[in-house]
Amino acid sequence: MEADIFAMLYRDYYKIIYRYLYSLTFNRQKAEDLTQDVFVKAMCLMDFPDARIKSWLLTVAHNLHVDYIRKNSRVKLTEDEILSPQASRDIQDEVEDRARLSKVISKLRLLPENQRQAVVLCLINELSYQEAAVIMGVSVSAVTNLIYRARKTLREKGRL
Repeated sequence: MEADIFAMLYRDYYKIIYRYLYSLTFNRQKAEDLTQDVFVKAMCLMDFPDARIKSWLLTVAHNLHVDYIRKNSRVKLTEDEILSPQASRDIQDEVEDRARLSKVISKLRLLPENQRQAVVLCLINELSYQEAAVIMGVSVSAVTNLIYRARKTLREKGRL
């Protein structure tokens, strides 16, 4: 893969992959490490489908997260840990982003992991239910059901 193509891929998808992994790990450093692993794998494999690059990267991220879970116990989010490097953005935008993200993360923490994954993939990353089903290794109806149950849980807890 040419360096400029990889740079474009990294620039366009880094935040999406990072936020997805952060929503699963609730650990900034682990999310950064796994995100780097996703892009290393992308650079090494170079055989991802052009039309579905976002889905492919999210599938790789999902699989790396599953591998991580198998090898390690989950680390819980501390109050001081909040998302993502904000490179060249205005400080006010960064504060607003962190506040919004903190609210979303606190809501997502109420959900079981499979419901959280479905919500992040479909509602936050705007993938189709079909794409989310492929990434999660479940049926489309299972994704639909997971999102339904997640919404119900959040409504019952007064969070939606």
